[in-house]
Amino acid sequence: MRIDSTDLKILSLLQENARISFSGIAAEVHLSTTAVTRRIELMQERGIIRGFRTMISPQAGGKTVHGFIIGGVYSVMLYDLYRYVQTVPEVVRCETIICGGKEVILEFYCDNYDSLLKFYGSDIRKFLDSMTVYLVTDTPLKDVSIPLSSNG
Repeated sequence: MRIDSTDLKILSLLQENARISFSGIAAEVHLSTTAVTRRIELMQERGIIRGFRTMISPQAGGKTVHGFIIGGVYSVMLYDLYRYVQTVPEVVRCETIICGGKEVILEFYCDNYDSLLKFYGSDIRKFLDSMTVYLVTDTPLKDVSIPLSSNG
């Protein structure tokens, strides 16, 4: 599906505020509410809009420890690590670095430091040959928006 400048404007408005009304979007892009609704539905059907979600503070959810693990994956297959990580509730993201070796960056949230130590000593060690933990403290919450352009 080609994305035109109107679709880009709609996407930008939704990234700013996913709760904006379709009539509010319509007024901004100078289309009818029906036309905006149809464009959004098409972008959802084609996977351009993957969903709408509520972002909550990790602390409000009882998660007081946030951090990253950089780990070397040399003696196991990455696929095995990926399967394992999907079963670990503390891990919210896994990124792979393949440059000079295989490493992963795992983002995690734990309830407290005791649960962090339990996580650190868990079966994760069977999958990582080396492990460095970075804790993130007092990070201001920042909504991340994807820069949009009409190229492509």
